[in-house]
Amino acid sequence: MRCFGGAEFGAVTFIGRESTNRTSLNGLPSTPSSTRMIGRFSLLTTLSHPNLCTYVEIIRSNTLENAVFVISEHYRSSLRDELCKSRRLNFSRVVDICRKILSSIAYLHQRDVILGYFSLGSVLLLPQEEVRLAQYGLYYLSGGGLDVDCCVGCPWYLAPERLIRTSGRYAMATRAGDVWAFGIAALEMSVGVLLSEIWGLKQIFAVIRESVRRAVHGSAFYPLLDAIRLARPNCVIEVDARMEVLLARMLSIRPSERPLASQLLLELNELAGCSSKAESDVDCECWEGDVCQSDSLNETISEIRARILNEGGERLYSRPINEAFFLWKLCGSSVENVLLNHGIIRASSSVNALPTVVLGDCFMYGNSSSRRYASIFDVFILPSNNLRDRMNTVDKSRFIINFEMSEKRSENSDLSLIVKERDVEYQMYSMLVLARLIRAFPYKKRALLDECGRDVPPLYRANLWASFLNISPSATAHFELFDTLNEHASDRQLMVDIPRCHQYDELMASPSAHYKLKRLLKAWLLSHNNYVYWQGLDSLAAPFLVLHFNRIPVAYACLDSFISLYLHNFFLKDNSAVIQEYLAVFNHLLAYVDARLYWHLFDMDFLPELFAIPWFLTCFAHVLPLHKLFHVWDVLLLCDSSFPLFVGVAIMEQLRARLIAAHFNDAILLFSDLPDLNVERIVEESIALYKEVPPSCTHREHALSYLRGDYQMHSHLSVAELKNFSSPRISAQDLAHLIQRSSVLIIDVRSQSECR
Repeated sequence: MRCFGGAEFGAVTFIGRESTNRTSLNGLPSTPSSTRMIGRFSLLTTLSHPNLCTYVEIIRSNTLENAVFVISEHYRSSLRDELCKSRRLNFSRVVDICRKILSSIAYLHQRDVILGYFSLGSVLLLPQEEVRLAQYGLYYLSGGGLDVDCCVGCPWYLAPERLIRTSGRYAMATRAGDVWAFGIAALEMSVGVLLSEIWGLKQIFAVIRESVRRAVHGSAFYPLLDAIRLARPNCVIEVDARMEVLLARMLSIRPSERPLASQLLLELNELAGCSSKAESDVDCECWEGDVCQSDSLNETISEIRARILNEGGERLYSRPINEAFFLWKLCGSSVENVLLNHGIIRASSSVNALPTVVLGDCFMYGNSSSRRYASIFDVFILPSNNLRDRMNTVDKSRFIINFEMSEKRSENSDLSLIVKERDVEYQMYSMLVLARLIRAFPYKKRALLDECGRDVPPLYRANLWASFLNISPSATAHFELFDTLNEHASDRQLMVDIPRCHQYDELMASPSAHYKLKRLLKAWLLSHNNYVYWQGLDSLAAPFLVLHFNRIPVAYACLDSFISLYLHNFFLKDNSAVIQEYLAVFNHLLAYVDARLYWHLFDMDFLPELFAIPWFLTCFAHVLPLHKLFHVWDVLLLCDSSFPLFVGVAIMEQLRARLIAAHFNDAILLFSDLPDLNVERIVEESIALYKEVPPSCTHREHALSYLRGDYQMHSHLSVAELKNFSSPRISAQDLAHLIQRSSVLIIDVRSQSECR
């Protein structure tokens, strides 16, 4: 991820198109266009190129219906501004800018991303004559323009074929259309005149139509150049002969006659006297912070001294841009509120948006103008003064990291989870520490585990979970071996379950998530012929899909490792022995921790089989929302396979008061719709029980392995025998350990004859 540096955050408002169909083919409500955009956005965050601005986040609007805000890296200076000031760029500068823009366009085309929207205002200028392209993902986000009511494109740069309207809509953008748009931009740079300054919307369409009609050798370049000269008689309009040949090809009338971006890049490299090696395949994916720190290798001592002295004034320069935006939100800023306060979007009263008539199928007629808003493709720069000022007030010594000094972290370790999540200083320091520990993995594995025991920042959760589950590159390669597109015996059940899996989550509700989740589950089923699909497996896979949305092989490896460690043999076709043993051990633990609650439930015959199977079959993924489940699994992945048992006991303890006073029917209703649980309290109680209860009390014959101390159980009991007991068993090693600590009272209940 690129460093924040001197960048700003730019916001673009996208208004989705209202669907004409209220239901989908599966009978469920149709997916809003804004949800489809959220599903597509994750691909844009994976694009990495020196000449592309980084996409950071997409946020759904609470004020405007079916609207999203797209946040990306942005800069205040654009090529359009420079052209307006200088009016003409020298030839070498034009070639250099064209090479950099073409490099980014070729990179996007290789990854099947069509620009669609392009203008000189989208070409941003940085110091040291660097160039970066912005707004390149708008057309892709809109689903090729199908999810918005307007044309995604700048009118002065639209190719002739895009101006052909079919069924009331503009034609779709293509790679050849991007080359045309780039050709118009190159023409503007060469002549020093912006077409938007010469002609308005209606005029430019007429000029393009006339240029197409008067094309010379199949190119609109020469008629268009003549039209510019007629519109600016007082200006000297000349184009370098070497550039003229390329412009004529880029502005060919027929899309098939226009060269590819990669071909143009090769020719421009030769024109500039550079290496002919194509630069379109530059891929700058790297670990967090690598880009930020690579420049320091060639620094002199004086430069290093100056940088250290200036670090206190601008700590954000060296942090990844996604971290900077995460901290920006913690400073009390809201993208939607900023846009409302600056008049970029307007919130109207609901009464003013009421329709005239509403039919039974919820179609609204009348007053539609009050309910419609136009997409704003212009980028609004979000103010970042609050964040920068907040960082400048933090003591420099707070960010001097020494892993041998633990007292610095202990001062905040007792803060509540809510306070930690909203503390800017805490989160920044935590991310700074984890970034360095991840780079030192596995040499600093012990320190990494200790740090994650305190808190796991959301931005680092994906990489940390993969580390905890020991995911290696070779493990992810197995995913490509499976054919997840052909029919499978579980397809019918997947088709029913997936559209209902965590649909409150914006990402999981998108068609992209449904498609990827289906591939993920089918790959896991194909790789384990001895397992079958049990309802809830989709919920179990959802957290890994959300964290690794664009890395499905990694999500598959995480799911596979998680099930083997924590749910061994749970998905056998006949898993009754595994499930029943697990429930029996859970019942024993409940009796050990809270005998009164256990006896009350036992007395009214309210057994764990009635409520706890979905808990343990999915490690609570089926009953907890994702934002709460993440906190539970943050701790679960640091413990062994017995930890879910303690989470279940902690939930029972939190519901204790209501269960003690409940009858059988009341208890059934309580578990059918669980109340809002305090996850922080559940995690704390689970950890306390996990540390206090002897490990052998959670012994299961079907468990794969344990991480805690070794112990030996001399006999394995059947499920029927386990159900006859009302308390857990304990090993000789654990009993001896408790005796040494004077933590146990041994009562001999044998009769005198038995003692003999």
